[in-house]
Amino acid sequence: MALAVMALPVPYIFRWNWETKYFGAGVLSFGSGSIIGIYPILCIFIYSSLPFFMRLSLVLLEFFLIAWCCSRFINIYKSIYKNKELFNYIYMEEPDAVYYLQQADKKVIEKILKFDLFPSSKFFVLSILSAFSMVPFASSISKFAGVPFTHIFLAVSATPLNLMFLGLSTKMWLVFYFYPMKIKREKNKPIYVDMSSRPIKYVSHRR
Repeated sequence: MALAVMALPVPYIFRWNWETKYFGAGVLSFGSGSIIGIYPILCIFIYSSLPFFMRLSLVLLEFFLIAWCCSRFINIYKSIYKNKELFNYIYMEEPDAVYYLQQADKKVIEKILKFDLFPSSKFFVLSILSAFSMVPFASSISKFAGVPFTHIFLAVSATPLNLMFLGLSTKMWLVFYFYPMKIKREKNKPIYVDMSSRPIKYVSHRR
């Protein structure tokens, strides 16, 4: 977390430009937010007095939830990459460079493909309610698990945050690094981020 915070001023110190490889430097800082929920789960796994099978099941459940969430972003951008109309709508080529249009990306994801960037609000509410419902029994639960109740509370309530931080970090890695590397190999042009330009109206040429 300290390294992530220290990395924040690096782009300003070295005067990085608007290339995607520099703009995506915030992935590390943003992704570190998942420590809020992952750290308590690892503490429970390592230090808890619960049976090993229960601790392992908890870690595996968290792992599969994270893998599922990240794979959603991988799959949706893979489908965009295969659909050249959508991909070229997001990454617009000019004679001297290719521009990643952030507003076009937002339109494709939210309006055209109707993809949810965040975990369901019901998941957030359920996690928070479950965590607070254990508060009256905090001492008993802590004694049974063998770890401070704070770890248990955060492990339950912060799971949606883990998925949000790591899911969006996966998206940032894809749009700022993975696909720009593919474009650069093909076009041999720098790829810049355009945050403000409004995309043209999307019209599919398919019948």
